[in-house]
Amino acid sequence: MLQAVRPTSKIQSRIELLEHALRQLTGISRSGWHDIPQHLHPAFAKYMSKDVWTGESDPLTLPEASLMIVRDAITRTGVFADDDV
Repeated sequence: MLQAVRPTSKIQSRIELLEHALRQLTGISRSGWHDIPQHLHPAFAKYMSKDVWTGESDPLTLPEASLMIVRDAITRTGVFADDDV
């Protein structure tokens, strides 16, 4: 029986995203917005509030965004949704 194989880069990206989200929530090596790899910024920015002055993602809402990413991983929604459904 043939099985579809997901690209390793997508799986690795999901793991990396979840890892950074968990680090934010647990305070283990809590890094700032600029320490999160650029390719993960869109996933976090999706749930972050916008800064009133700049319109950019507000780093103060990074923990809340991280919680939403963990929720997505658990419920398999958003970035973690199965593509073949």
